[in-house]
Amino acid sequence: MTDDDVLTAHDVLRRTAHANRSTVSRILEHVDVSAFHEKATYVRADRADGYPPLRIASGWVNGFTDRDEAIAAGGPGLVVWQSDERAPLWGLWMPENSARDGGTVTDRRAAQQPCPDCGDLMPLTNVCDTCS
Repeated sequence: MTDDDVLTAHDVLRRTAHANRSTVSRILEHVDVSAFHEKATYVRADRADGYPPLRIASGWVNGFTDRDEAIAAGGPGLVVWQSDERAPLWGLWMPENSARDGGTVTDRRAAQQPCPDCGDLMPLTNVCDTCS
């Protein structure tokens, strides 16, 4: 996929881990995004207000204008941090991330995956009950 390939909010949510979907959805309700572009390790969410874009990765989001915006967008209980790479911007850890365990996910149980067509969670057989 190239930078010219624009994603939709639905595409972004469908590609987000189930545990993080409500957080990403809340952020997208709080921040007006004009376009989404897939990058190698994150999705760039161009802001309609002209501020720097958000970077939405598998376990974090970076690009909030300040600490208050990060907390308001992500909701209570999430760890927020000031960006070193993109100072003076702020980021947050999503509920499912690799920051707490030294960089690797230790939970290896089978997990339901979203259907690539409708986005509903499929049973562990990976055959969608809705589409099949």
